[in-house]
Amino acid sequence: MSTCTKTLTMSAPELVLANLEAAAAKFNTATEHMTLATKTVLMVAGAPLLGLAFVIALPVVSVALTAYYGGWLLATCCAGAVRYAKNVALFLLAPFVGLAYIIALPFVGFGAVCYYGVKAARK
Repeated sequence: MSTCTKTLTMSAPELVLANLEAAAAKFNTATEHMTLATKTVLMVAGAPLLGLAFVIALPVVSVALTAYYGGWLLATCCAGAVRYAKNVALFLLAPFVGLAYIIALPFVGFGAVCYYGVKAARK
């Protein structure tokens, strides 16, 4: 009677998950042995920093949400206005896009000449 054995190998995400679970277990064991005084000191020091992070992030989040919901409202209610705004934006950006093409074209051409020259030299 023969037995088949199968070797299972873990992929990169599974290895990362396994390492993350091991780190979480180490963290849990470390926090279990902390004294109440240490936890209190960490919370007293961490609470103002967490509050500061929220105070700093609040204006950025509110502006982003206002822009998102305003754009959604314009897109759903005023399709003609959105098309007009898009055309105006494209009209205003066209000279800059053209300038970018004018600046980039010599470098792209030189790169193409080098590429095809090396390709022909290898034959």
